Amino acid sequence: MPRFEYENISIWYDKFGIGPHAVLMIPGAIGTSQSDFNEQLNLKSKYHLDQSKFTFVCVELVGWGVRTDERRRYGSDVLQNDAKCCHRLMTDELGYQQYSVLGWSEGSKVALIIGRQFGSDQIRSLVLLSVMSFASPYGTDHLLWSRNIDNWDQNNLVKYIDAYGGDRERVANLWSAHMDFIAIYGKLYPGNVLGPIQNGLARLEPPVLVLHGDKDFFVELDQPQLLERWVPDCQLVRFPNGSHCFHQEQPEKFKIIVEQFLESH
Repeated sequence: MPRFEYENISIWYDKFGIGPHAVLMIPGAIGTSQSDFNEQLNLKSKYHLDQSKFTFVCVELVGWGVRTDERRRYGSDVLQNDAKCCHRLMTDELGYQQYSVLGWSEGSKVALIIGRQFGSDQIRSLVLLSVMSFASPYGTDHLLWSRNIDNWDQNNLVKYIDAYGGDRERVANLWSAHMDFIAIYGKLYPGNVLGPIQNGLARLEPPVLVLHGDKDFFVELDQPQLLERWVPDCQLVRFPNGSHCFHQEQPEKFKIIVEQFLESH
């Protein structure tokens, strides 16, 4: 897995596929391709995404992943730094002058910033999974409940521990540090991750597909509906029985919807 450095921060990434349409994939907090997108990227998965039509570049954001010992520098610019580094990876390092972005959970916030900052000239489309663009009491309380990883769904916990080489303590420490960030997220990003709606979501240029699981424990329906209401070109698709990890639970439906959207843009 190669490493890319930009302005003294670094990310690790891996490429999957040889297709002409490049797609940047951004996992959730502390996530990796193995923990968050195995159903989509592992060729042994029955419903993996088509790697002849697309080239997927999956990153491990700053401070996350088994290969780095770099600390994540939380603050009011942490997500913007992620966005800049990811964009420079795609354009400067890999040579993609246009690409799509697929982000899950925390990764969807970074995807939104990329889409707003670099516009439709460079960003073909956005696919946002389990997106939380603003801090809410519901989301914050439910996320903070997960600080103790013993509260996690055990199957999901095993995926993260495996992705970190069996290091349960590192998973717990990284997640606890992220929960410290979540506790103050509303103060660091008041209102919305893109700022005031009229200058943020309402001016998002690329077409957007928002996917939401109706049984998501962490993300209430108000979150994707806000984007559907304000983003100029936005489509919301709901998974009625889906949890926060609906893309792993229903990979066949996910594959069909996402590939059709990406091919049309």
